[in-house]
Amino acid sequence: MEPCGISNIAEATCGKVVGGPLTAVFGGVSTDSRSVSAGDIFFALKGPNFDGHAFVAAVASKGASGAVVEKGFASSGLPSGFSVIAVDDTTAALGAFASWYRGRFTIPVVAISGSAGKTTTKEMAASILSRSRKVLKTEGNRNNLIGLPLTLLGLDRTHNAAVVELGISETWEMARLIGICDPTVALLTNIGRGHLGTLGNLEGVAIAKGPLFAGLEPGAIRAVNLDDEWVRRLAGSLKDDITYSLEKEADVRVVRWSVDGVEGVSATYDVRGADVNVRFSVPGASNVINGAAAIAAVLSLGVSFSDIEEGLGAYTPVKGRMSVVRCPPYTVIDDTYNANPESMASSLATLARVTGRRVAILGEMLELGDGSAEEHLRIGRLAADLGIDILVAVGRTSKEIADGALAGGLHSESIFTFADKKGALLALRDILREGDSVLVKGSRGVALEEVVEGIKRLGLGT
Repeated sequence: MEPCGISNIAEATCGKVVGGPLTAVFGGVSTDSRSVSAGDIFFALKGPNFDGHAFVAAVASKGASGAVVEKGFASSGLPSGFSVIAVDDTTAALGAFASWYRGRFTIPVVAISGSAGKTTTKEMAASILSRSRKVLKTEGNRNNLIGLPLTLLGLDRTHNAAVVELGISETWEMARLIGICDPTVALLTNIGRGHLGTLGNLEGVAIAKGPLFAGLEPGAIRAVNLDDEWVRRLAGSLKDDITYSLEKEADVRVVRWSVDGVEGVSATYDVRGADVNVRFSVPGASNVINGAAAIAAVLSLGVSFSDIEEGLGAYTPVKGRMSVVRCPPYTVIDDTYNANPESMASSLATLARVTGRRVAILGEMLELGDGSAEEHLRIGRLAADLGIDILVAVGRTSKEIADGALAGGLHSESIFTFADKKGALLALRDILREGDSVLVKGSRGVALEEVVEGIKRLGLGT
């Protein structure tokens, strides 16, 4: 973060300085008392299971220069040189300050959301842009009302562009995220069956995601996926928009593509009349459309065809996003970062294209609400339809996944269910065979990366 004075922060947050010097200047922002640095201002956030106000004295002792607290906080006993700003809501104040701070930079900001593919598309777009400029991008899961502000507060005068990911689970969140990042380009990958527990159905998901297009400032550009009916509806008129598609006429269209097992994917894109050839070094048929989305997201920013080819070719997945882990005698596709019905289907389709025996280890897809049982049945049936050889279902929805696979024609001797990861890991020693390709996928909350680590130990014989 570029240095900011206490008056800037107080004004941006509609707060009041209630302690410390009025001339204080801060060189960084922290929301975690464990990692606060000297000269930081600490935002005392509150949540269902935590309250940052309990750590204000601790951050002062660690060298932080000030804190943003909620009104009513007793600041007595803090060092005289420690500044305190009182606000109504510290989380909202963090967003307001980040919005003000983002406004100091006249650089392109690309905002990417969607039910599936948004993290991969964000990484690909940033990789393309980084061929010719310094890019700030969302790291890890910093895509919400806390993570997005912290990402933007990482901007400095050396950055020439930013690519941010926006994740929501409630209908009101997208409008707030848009207000914080004020994107110059917005891309919505798709509308799928994620967060049905809070958003209800596909229409609810579309309504919640809609502000990404509707809330843009005049002159901002939308990148529109013509293959997704809901995205197309949200876009309305396509005047001045950039479009992409697997088959339809678009600014970015997939001409042809092929998958080489777990070795990678090749694709040729028609980019406004010119062929651009890309070789992805990671598996996944979904990378083809994600690549088209990434091109569309940055096409208005003056990237060259060589930027596109080199950037997509250099793309490496975030850990747990279709990462290939070789642990002889097995090859593992680690897709444990998260899961919803669309991403689960895409990952199974990738597994179906590899050679040798194909093993799917599937955990629960969270936040599906009343539709959870049906969605897990559907995924089990899809695994059978795609010709997956062995299905290992883990956790609370293992029965539904197994029932779906049985209904789809997968033999019962090829289906294994386990109540927990520990039971699955104990059995995998007997289930897996030399040469197996193993997909491991589930929602973030079920932590199937522990299964990946267990398979690594099996492969190494430890």
